[in-house]
Amino acid sequence: MFELSQFYTHCRQSNIAVIPYCGAPRPGATMRFAGKTAIFLDFSKIRSTRLLRGVCCHELGHAATGALHKVSSPYETVERSEYRANRWTAEHFLTAEDFKEAFSAGCRSLWELAEYFDLPEEDIRRAYDYWTLRRNIPLT
Repeated sequence: MFELSQFYTHCRQSNIAVIPYCGAPRPGATMRFAGKTAIFLDFSKIRSTRLLRGVCCHELGHAATGALHKVSSPYETVERSEYRANRWTAEHFLTAEDFKEAFSAGCRSLWELAEYFDLPEEDIRRAYDYWTLRRNIPLT
């Protein structure tokens, strides 16, 4: 399971700058410039700790995989980058074992899983779909 401390520790150890940036089009963005990686967080769009955890987890996936794209990239390239970041997140922070543990603890619905993992429902759904639909692993 993902903890914010893992995000900040990884960023510090990997020399990734974490920069608050108000007015961004999205709550988080990862960029590379001159060989440096930076994760920008727009706290005006991040209204809960749960959303902050989701944004940080996802952006860490972009930084770890190098799945970045230009703003003007074609839709296919954007989707490929997003998929790679989401896949990395599932493989590292929402593993099949994590889901099995949550189901054993009594979680049955999406909102219960979101509560259990303290991540947004859409992040839980993407990881669940990755394991069940893409990897064909039964979780329940």
